[in-house]
Amino acid sequence: MAANILVNEKRTLARRELLYYLRVNELLNSKELGRLVDIHSRGLLLIGHDCLSVGQEYLISIEVPKVLSEQGYPPIGAKARCVWVQPSQARPFNESGLMFTETTEEAKSEIALLIDLFALPDVTFKA
Repeated sequence: MAANILVNEKRTLARRELLYYLRVNELLNSKELGRLVDIHSRGLLLIGHDCLSVGQEYLISIEVPKVLSEQGYPPIGAKARCVWVQPSQARPFNESGLMFTETTEEAKSEIALLIDLFALPDVTFKA
């Protein structure tokens, strides 16, 4: 629990909850890691059945909403490290906080577009 407190105290960016719980997969094996709960330019929160490994780096693929994929937008790829895991209040799920460790300029723009187009109005969390 102390690790979660430290992570929460270090947050400086506002995470945004999106209209969709987008699927996030591990690119190397196409395994679903979880669903995107909220996101900002430096990280994201996932909810899923599996428990991710704290400290492990994942090569992830974030599905985009159908309206964007139909316009030719591909999934968003990035490298992210799991910085914390905790049981979700929505049992039997786990929540995992991931920090981007490597993103291209294109991926950063696509994340910003996701937030601009699909963030819930007036729902901002201190992250």
